[in-house]
Amino acid sequence: MNLFPRRSSLRHLAGAAVLALAAAGTAVAAPYHYVDWTAANIGQGTASGTITLPNASTVTVNFAATYANGSPGTLYGAQINGGINYWSPSTPYTSAQVDNAPPGTDILQLEGGTNQIYTVTLSEAIKDPIMSIVSLGRTFTPTTYDFNAPFTIVSQGAGYWGGGATSLVQGPNDTLIGREGHGTIQFIGTFSTFSWTVPTPEAWHGFTFGIRTTEAIEPTPDAATTGLLLAFAAVLLAGVRRRQAR
Repeated sequence: MNLFPRRSSLRHLAGAAVLALAAAGTAVAAPYHYVDWTAANIGQGTASGTITLPNASTVTVNFAATYANGSPGTLYGAQINGGINYWSPSTPYTSAQVDNAPPGTDILQLEGGTNQIYTVTLSEAIKDPIMSIVSLGRTFTPTTYDFNAPFTIVSQGAGYWGGGATSLVQGPNDTLIGREGHGTIQFIGTFSTFSWTVPTPEAWHGFTFGIRTTEAIEPTPDAATTGLLLAFAAVLLAGVRRRQAR
């Protein structure tokens, strides 16, 4: 009886370990699940909705505009039940990371300025959530979103109000600068809340949020687990090389 793996088996095991690590660090296009906004109070600057995941679990999403002293801010507007589909065309919102654009007409609209802070609170921790944006800024008058969390631009292009492939720019210190920008950004990490300000007002720009999964459904591997996988792959590859050298 051969108690040791054959050379081909070692090679397959090593390859599987390397592929698993590569898959963990490589973004691939996936379906995202967007907020169904069900309530909005324009004058109080609040909105709420739910995201339904494929396993039928739900995540509650709350939005609040507030001033620095904690008093209520305002929304410019909101569509929570019908209206114009500002997410058409869908091309600015899909990419190698995101398979699908927001599916309907739901959107929250801001003007910005007046020292308001916009905060999103999720009912549980979310991995790498996305924010889809309509018409940030004007062609010759840029508007800035100043976030408290890191993000990356994953897609943009000509949208409902125009714009193009360079209308959104990632600025320093977690800022997003738009000149009629339509597209999607992705926050990097695990979040249950994040916020931003809009120092330069402009009427109007809109947004919604989407998620792929939650931390509870798909836990992030800790450093120890990743280290063990790397060590396992290294041992297997070393075994393959020794056998090949014979």
